[in-house]
Amino acid sequence: MPLFHARYISRDGRRRTVKLDAVDLPSLFEHIESNRKAYVVDIQRVDGRRWSSARVRISSQLLLAALDSLELMLMSGVRINTALRTLAECAPPGAARGLWTEVVRLIEETGSFGESLRRFPKVFNDSMIGVISAHEAAGRLAEGVGHVRGYVAQMQEIRRESMRGMAYPALVGATGLASSLVLCVFTLPRFSKMLRDIGVTKVNRITGFFFGLSEFVVHHPGIAALAFCLPFAAAWMARHPRFRPSFDSLTVRIPMVRGAVEALSMARICVTYRALSESGIRVVEALEFCAVVAGNAVYSRGIGLVVAAVRGNATVGTGFERAGVFAPEVVLAVKSGEGSLPQVFARLADYYTAESRHRVALALRMIEPAMLVLVLAWVFGIALAVVLPVVEIMDEIH
Repeated sequence: MPLFHARYISRDGRRRTVKLDAVDLPSLFEHIESNRKAYVVDIQRVDGRRWSSARVRISSQLLLAALDSLELMLMSGVRINTALRTLAECAPPGAARGLWTEVVRLIEETGSFGESLRRFPKVFNDSMIGVISAHEAAGRLAEGVGHVRGYVAQMQEIRRESMRGMAYPALVGATGLASSLVLCVFTLPRFSKMLRDIGVTKVNRITGFFFGLSEFVVHHPGIAALAFCLPFAAAWMARHPRFRPSFDSLTVRIPMVRGAVEALSMARICVTYRALSESGIRVVEALEFCAVVAGNAVYSRGIGLVVAAVRGNATVGTGFERAGVFAPEVVLAVKSGEGSLPQVFARLADYYTAESRHRVALALRMIEPAMLVLVLAWVFGIALAVVLPVVEIMDEIH
């Protein structure tokens, strides 16, 4: 967003200067005169401010609110330029205002709302741009914005379920790792020194194991730091494009999480296809967009096989059957509804959106006891390592 250096005279007669970002000069004049009750002396644009539209991100809540307002204005007959300028003026300072300001500038240059949004891939994916472009070409832009708004809301709900499924294991794992590190660095070395000071030279195997682990951590802090960073490295590898396919293939083989992964991926695919088919986008293009947003490389490759089958003059149902990764009920539903695929995928979208909540909750109910048992076993082992020498000393005294 443009940054301006403004000088003005306030109500008390003092000359002041301020740096503000604004949509353009007229809106900045109006802001200073109306909100600050001041007389503008001079405004100059500050050059050299770096702007990278490809990196812009805004929260889903801000995006949903902006799309709601935009749909309302367009349905009321407001021109797209005026509506976007209003969004930019009302948006909070920062990335949101910068985004809509840049969209205003781009749409005045290109004349296309969809192409203007393509400059912000972190906010608007190809599916959303496809819906906007299709409705813009048909002269039904307000309806297209409404479809995108519903699509964003559903994808946000699916993302929330996936984050909820990963939050508990990540929290328990990080807490257990941090507490173990504290015990090995601070608690166990002091207890070991205390035993040596009172003449204890031989300890049981459990105590010896934890004392040895503690000494290793203390004397090799670099390796211990690497072990502590291992979960973060695994999370990074799971998101990296090079390692993501292997990680996704592993997740669909784990019985406890396979159902949740399938439901989340199918919900993304079906919600995206429904939004695109309602916008009049062709089957092949809609499926290509679905492959991008699937969220799992296994199902993304499966949709890619469906696209290849359709391009080879096979039906969509046959492509789903040949892919070999989709549930039998999905294959049967698609093969039975070849003539009404939008309705079939709409029903599947509703089903898997609701099913994702159930399967994520079921996966958590299965993972929670397993992680709890592991943590309790580790804590119980440390407790035994501390208590058993004390018991042995008491037995020797008696």
